[in-house]
Amino acid sequence: MTKPYHEMTPAERLATRIAKNREINERVQNTPAPEKKRKTSATVERTKAASNALDKFHEIRKSQGIDAAAEYLVSKRNQ
Repeated sequence: MTKPYHEMTPAERLATRIAKNREINERVQNTPAPEKKRKTSATVERTKAASNALDKFHEIRKSQGIDAAAEYLVSKRNQ
């Protein structure tokens, strides 16, 4: 069993910290990376539609102002 932290010498504290860091690094390296989910065609279409709506929103905001852009979003939501 190890000594309590407050009873350790500075060298022992350093050695303990290094050992703990090595354990953490080993656990991280041995943990498998989560698999990325593939996008389905429905997800791709929703993303594309949202991107198009956002582009249109910014275009309206620049040309007609924020109120007109907000009205555009409200009309899109009601569709």
